[in-house]
Amino acid sequence: MDIRQLQYYKEIVKQGNISKAAEVLNIAQPPLSQLLKKLETELNTTLIHRYRQKWELTESGQLLYQYAEQLVSQMEEVKRRIREIQEGIAGTVRIGVSSACSNMLINYIAIFREQFAQIKIDIISGDSEGLLKKLEQKEIDIALLLRPSKTEQYEMKNLKKEPTILIVPNSWTTSLSAQPTLKEISHLPFIMLGAMEGHSFYGNILKAFEEYGVKPNIIAECKDIPMVVAFVNRGLGISIIPRMHYKSLFFDHLKIYEFGQFDFSVEPVIMKLKDEPISKAAMQFWEVVK
Repeated sequence: MDIRQLQYYKEIVKQGNISKAAEVLNIAQPPLSQLLKKLETELNTTLIHRYRQKWELTESGQLLYQYAEQLVSQMEEVKRRIREIQEGIAGTVRIGVSSACSNMLINYIAIFREQFAQIKIDIISGDSEGLLKKLEQKEIDIALLLRPSKTEQYEMKNLKKEPTILIVPNSWTTSLSAQPTLKEISHLPFIMLGAMEGHSFYGNILKAFEEYGVKPNIIAECKDIPMVVAFVNRGLGISIIPRMHYKSLFFDHLKIYEFGQFDFSVEPVIMKLKDEPISKAAMQFWEVVK
């Protein structure tokens, strides 16, 4: 017994006779009669009592009809969902995002959902190193992160460059000038954004201090930008981070300075593996990001 036989049996019962069912199914009547007999032989039961002017569905026939309806309906649902996935209007897109780019992702998802409400979005957060590994191993379709130094194996869209900023607890600002210098802040406890493979931000900070003949007073290192911001907000130290337009309660108790002495910007990018196929759902998201 297969799904085609169940479809035909369902139509026979629905139409009330083989002739009408054969007409609806656009097949000859004899093969349909043979199919009914084959089902009865296979199940070792009578499905339909056939009289000259009347048919009567047996209890076994009624049970099979109910199952046939369910299975045929489920199969149609499977076909519909597969068709939607193939057309890119359903399915799942797996997106990796670094903490630095999380607010940008929220905006892109809002735009994406307006056009593709049936597509599920699976978000994997992590640092840039981990996300690049997941991308290489095809555990995610797309990654949104700060641009790494090596990009040969990826297809990439460059997003708006972001300047660096100095963040300082509000209670510390009275001892600083309106435009703090690297030399002025060098003695303050410094929360350093940790070094990440493929990124030069860490080295650029150290180099900038060195050019002014000072060293930052590093008391902690962390690769997670929201955590760095939380430390500064708590009054534990200062930090230099990419601006990235963060929206967080952690900014309630700190001051942001545009930091001209540290002339280095970061560039958020969206990336996928070059010359590797991705799902249509993932491609739809890729096209949304401008």
